[in-house]
Amino acid sequence: MLMSNGMPGGGQVWHQAGLDAGERRRLHGEGSWRMATTLEAGSAVAVEFTFAIGETEIPAGGKLRVAWRWPFDWAEPTAMAVRADGAELALAFEPQGDLNPWQHHIELTVVAGALRCGEQVVLNCEDWGAPTFATRDATFLMLINPDAGCDWIRLVDPEGYVVAPAAAERLVAIAAAEGSVGEALEVRVRGEDRWGNPAPLAKRPVLAGAEVEAVGQEGDWHGHLFRARWSAPGIYRLRAESGELAAESNPVCIRVGWPERRIFWGDLHAGQTEIGCGVGGLKEHFDYARCAAGLQFASQQANDHYIPLDVWNHVREVSHACDAPGEFVCYLGCEWSPLTADGGDRNVIYRADETRLRRSGRFYTENDPDPEPDLERAPEFLAAMGGEQVLLNLHVGGRPTNLHWHEPAIEPLFEIHSTHGTSEWFVFDALTRGYKVGVTGGSDGVMGRPGACRPGRRVTRNVRNGLTAVCATELTREGLWEAFFARRCYGTSGERILLWVEVDGHAMGGEYATEGQPEVKVEVEGTAALERVDILRGTEVIHTHVVAQADGQRLRVLLGGAETEGTAGAQRVVWDGDLEMEDGRIAAVRPIGLQSAADEVWQVDARRVAWRTATGGNELGFSFEATGGRGALRTAHCAFAFALGQVQQTPQRIDAGGASKWVEIGPAPQEDGPRRAEFTFCDAAPLSGAQPYWVRVVQVDREKAWSSPVYATRP
Repeated sequence: MLMSNGMPGGGQVWHQAGLDAGERRRLHGEGSWRMATTLEAGSAVAVEFTFAIGETEIPAGGKLRVAWRWPFDWAEPTAMAVRADGAELALAFEPQGDLNPWQHHIELTVVAGALRCGEQVVLNCEDWGAPTFATRDATFLMLINPDAGCDWIRLVDPEGYVVAPAAAERLVAIAAAEGSVGEALEVRVRGEDRWGNPAPLAKRPVLAGAEVEAVGQEGDWHGHLFRARWSAPGIYRLRAESGELAAESNPVCIRVGWPERRIFWGDLHAGQTEIGCGVGGLKEHFDYARCAAGLQFASQQANDHYIPLDVWNHVREVSHACDAPGEFVCYLGCEWSPLTADGGDRNVIYRADETRLRRSGRFYTENDPDPEPDLERAPEFLAAMGGEQVLLNLHVGGRPTNLHWHEPAIEPLFEIHSTHGTSEWFVFDALTRGYKVGVTGGSDGVMGRPGACRPGRRVTRNVRNGLTAVCATELTREGLWEAFFARRCYGTSGERILLWVEVDGHAMGGEYATEGQPEVKVEVEGTAALERVDILRGTEVIHTHVVAQADGQRLRVLLGGAETEGTAGAQRVVWDGDLEMEDGRIAAVRPIGLQSAADEVWQVDARRVAWRTATGGNELGFSFEATGGRGALRTAHCAFAFALGQVQQTPQRIDAGGASKWVEIGPAPQEDGPRRAEFTFCDAAPLSGAQPYWVRVVQVDREKAWSSPVYATRP
């Protein structure tokens, strides 16, 4: 039986599990709320909470709380008011509280008088921005704390509520990456609202660009399943339409005959559900990954310190039940999650089954605890896991992996992008230490959206999720396992960019010896116009292959980088600012790379454009047309003047401090340029030793892909 939850040394939520509901109400009172039971994602609502006080008196200094779990990005209410019988209360909105995993709350403190049995406290919240992600499993936690200490008593839970998607504003079409002539490949089409939630379509979608069979609706995510066949080899993109909405699919490579290996898309760091600090059931998590996001493999990665043994057994059961070789690979997994100083987060993926859970610690107490000893630091954890059939993915999460400790035999993968942000610095750190790196992208989400997750209001996350492409012989646990340990994979910022990299005929992830000048071969099929492809040797860009030509009529402003090298909140840079032409005009403003519906770029008047945006290692901005002589750009992090004639010819880039903050204004690339690049580059000045050669792809829309390195060793 679970007795309490909370981070050791912090606030504890006591569930009163030994009492029935009637006894809990008598002793501790009851909480309730009044609002609509179904909310539209991101809408403004009014909520009234009522605490009915039980036999436990709450004296001066005592507290009450309304709390909600980590994923729920309720905005701060425009207005709050509280009234109470027989006491004076102060109230405070706390976006980052001390109850784990109910870190957000409104707190009421008794400052005079006392709350006694039979009295009521009523809290009104007006114009309150509802959560931005759709879910059927939303609830509030209502608690009392009579002695103002660390222990909070959980009242009987009030009824739950539903967050429904808003109207569909865009269409998404997802196809398998590769297939053969005549083979039926799955294609999924869904609507999305402004926050990225799967949303119902007013008209059944149609699909063109192949021989298409409509299979029907699939799952609970408003998705539509098709099968497509092609009669000739080539690169194809399907077109989907539903009323006024239209979309183009990711590129699909069709070959003659069955290839030895093919690309599969998925997410080993698929994030958390209600098992952990997230939301939603585990089966729902995997259904979303497969049916809504169109993933071909996934895992669940709740922090281990949330998981008692009975919950771990549930994870095992559901993960194995959802595994469907050849269609969808579901890996059993969990995230080992100590503080960074003790080793930091590491995704643990099991090849088969595992009855034991080797935790980093426990954010809960039980009356019958699991006897398996905790492994609290990296040395003992890696020693214990070194002989197991496990795969570890290292990453920048809530507690970034400490790369001081590394066990190459089980740690081949390093994540470069997740909803926390773009973290090239993390992979650079690994390369500088001489580690052999396989590059991945993932979700690390808490909203139950593996493979298709947006940051909402940026309460907990910064950007959309990443994805991993792996080149494997077959879509099975064993087939993918071999490919991951061979590091035959690459990561993206979320788009399904096709990328292949070889060095002297050795595929990404490979290792070989040479006495010559390594030749890098690159093939890219983008989901939008390609801007450039960088070839890196370790952390140094040794060649840039420029694809996009400059648009002679337009300029571009980009804002990018991170405040510090760390988790989402540490990386986040709020870029609110404006650009003004002192003696000219601005026209035809088009946003670039915005990650959230909360991001805005708008034209204020004929001379000025303004924005409200944020980055977390990524980059975004806008393009525009301008006339005049001089302009000025202002943000909280830097401000500078520019000469229009100069930046129309050469970009002006400003270092804005922090870990990597920068602003650039210069010529905009053409947005309708080539999507394909194929070239070779010879390193005419190679270095001795094991040198990692890898590739970064940058699209005009600021989406990216990063290959795993090939390691060429020279004497």
